[in-house]
Amino acid sequence: MNTVKERLVAEPERYEFNAPPIHQFALARREFFKVLGAGIAVFMVGKDALAAQETAPGSRSFHSEELPKEITSWLHVGEDGTVTGFTGKAEMGQNIRTSLSQTIADELRVPFASVRLVMGDTKLTPFDAGTFGSRTTPTMTPQFRRVAEAARNLLIGVAAKEWNVAPEGLVAADAKVTDPVSKRSLTYAELARGKTLAQNLPAEDPITPATEWKIAGKPLPKVDGRAFVTGGHKYTSDIRLEGMLYGRVLRPPSFGATLASYDDTAAKAMSGVVVVRDGDFVGVAAPSAHQAQKALDAIRTQWKEVPQVSSKEIFSYLKNNAEPSSNERFRREEGSITEGLAAAAHRLDATYNVAYIAHGPPEPRAAVAQFADGKLTVWTGTQRPFANRDELAGVFHMPESDVRVIVPDTGAAYGGKHTSDAAVEAARLARAAGKPV
Repeated sequence: MNTVKERLVAEPERYEFNAPPIHQFALARREFFKVLGAGIAVFMVGKDALAAQETAPGSRSFHSEELPKEITSWLHVGEDGTVTGFTGKAEMGQNIRTSLSQTIADELRVPFASVRLVMGDTKLTPFDAGTFGSRTTPTMTPQFRRVAEAARNLLIGVAAKEWNVAPEGLVAADAKVTDPVSKRSLTYAELARGKTLAQNLPAEDPITPATEWKIAGKPLPKVDGRAFVTGGHKYTSDIRLEGMLYGRVLRPPSFGATLASYDDTAAKAMSGVVVVRDGDFVGVAAPSAHQAQKALDAIRTQWKEVPQVSSKEIFSYLKNNAEPSSNERFRREEGSITEGLAAAAHRLDATYNVAYIAHGPPEPRAAVAQFADGKLTVWTGTQRPFANRDELAGVFHMPESDVRVIVPDTGAAYGGKHTSDAAVEAARLARAAGKPV
């Protein structure tokens, strides 16, 4: 099976893919080189780029995106020899930043230390449906191998032209191209210097078989591992921007509760505090987290609550009140249950329930949002940066091109960071405050 072009259908329990927002209110080649500098780059366009992505049906915030007309880049070899790979995947502790870097180093024939990855950035990386279902390795590994192979061939071609020899006789290894006959060699950095060469990814490109891997699959220290274990890594909640405020959002006391009365007079009287009420959204922003919590506590509210189903009753309630589903893509039927039971020598009846649980990732959900020059940038730990971008654009009635989502390496998710709740709330407060929140 060609895992690069395999299309993924989301698991049935991924209900959050279809969940509406909780509140109702890409680079051209020239720009790419302007950001990263001169060098060698491999691009992927059109249907090939789309085929490389996992796709799943769902709401606007989870779509198999029709890629923008401008070209998106996967790999760049800089004038200093630094190799940069680009992927929309998110590092959440599964160590893909290391394993994908190994893949690139192996196929491009460069030292592992010279490779860096730009991940989960909707401005810089190719579209990606999300990081879920253990799909990163089977999807991105063969993709980066094709990309690195294409880059290696491009570098060999540059050397062949420089020496006026056939490229078939040249060898790429240790970040340089060598002519075994003349013993001449040029480093990748020398080949990339002063050039802005780009190549579209070929439909098919032979890659190195696993038996010949030198770096991939071998034990190596985790990229940035020391920063994680010493507390040096900056998670979303560690980000600090100039003039940044801290936000708190008012939560209902129980599921389905609605706001019956509301008085924010005391909170608004506090120095430096911004109070926002927009439909069902109530939040505050203040110069410190303590002040924000104090302001939130000062808001006087009364809630209209509705009776709740107990844990003992929840399974029967869900079973009796579930809406019929018209989605047939998960239904598979073979044989007849009725006939099978009738023909059985023994029949056992039992009901099994699994506890109704909530996702609890080690790193709390968080976001930092900043509006500047009519554009919105959000840093947040999410499994789906592009879906978050789409939802933010929809909520704030902005073009998707004016919204950027950046995912710092994240402290786990367990499927619980698909939605953009924290991102939307931080952005709503930032817009009202006129400062980052």
